[in-house]
Amino acid sequence: MMNSTGLSEHELQEAVSLIQKAVNFQESLKSTVFADQVMDRSIPVVWFGRRSPGSLVTIGTNPSSKEFVATDGSLLADEKSRFFVREEGVSLYQYRGNEQALFETIQHYQTYFERDTVYSGWFGKRDGAKLEGFLNGLGYSFYKDMNLSPVVHIDFFPIPTLKQMGQIRGRESVANSQEVRSLLSDTIRFLSPGRILILGREHCERFQRFYPGTQLGVVNEIEGYPAARFQTGYSEEFGAEVIGLHFKPSEQFLALGGGVDNNGLSHGSYGGRAAIRQLGEAVRKNVELSS
Repeated sequence: MMNSTGLSEHELQEAVSLIQKAVNFQESLKSTVFADQVMDRSIPVVWFGRRSPGSLVTIGTNPSSKEFVATDGSLLADEKSRFFVREEGVSLYQYRGNEQALFETIQHYQTYFERDTVYSGWFGKRDGAKLEGFLNGLGYSFYKDMNLSPVVHIDFFPIPTLKQMGQIRGRESVANSQEVRSLLSDTIRFLSPGRILILGREHCERFQRFYPGTQLGVVNEIEGYPAARFQTGYSEEFGAEVIGLHFKPSEQFLALGGGVDNNGLSHGSYGGRAAIRQLGEAVRKNVELSS
């Protein structure tokens, strides 16, 4: 029997267990370098978008604090909220045991791209640039589209932090921990994708460290955009194709730095609406040729 989350009862129970595991992890951060980085009243964001087995899962760093706060720093609540927000004074422990709260959390995850509160500054707008533009070139979309396949987004570290991950000193021991790997594994298994897209070179390396059975092949350059490199391969662990990008479609200068490539083209121009689609199309053609 389906319910308003679109998940079967069994999948719903699996989802609840996954969130509870992520909550335990968030709770454990109190004794780490992340202690003062976890936002008050926030919850883990285990996935973004409707579970679509066999389709694409994208993997980024961690959820932005902007998912929970407005530009003035106030907490997004009620109809503006992108995710479930704990009431004032409700502990993570209390939240973890509240069936209704967990159910609402799952509804927020599942409908993230179906509401008009998407953090489009990172994901990109429908028909826009950023990650969505790249995905359109690849043949996918976060938004419902008859001509493109669906996507679900997850992060290596599913806890929103106040500072950007790269600015948190001493983060590596936690970010590379067994707990993070275990949570990521359970999440990918639950979502059961046919293809995985890893966003960023350091994450390609982390994925291969976590899952040594993952074979990522030679590093390819995209014609006309030599600084945009990628690898393709297969994950034995998850029975899925893997595409590993050495750039980040949603970041400034695609996280390649503010310089120019070997052709004298600025990295910033890689992120234009037409260019980012071309990057996606080039990767798609490469994958089609090699499969």
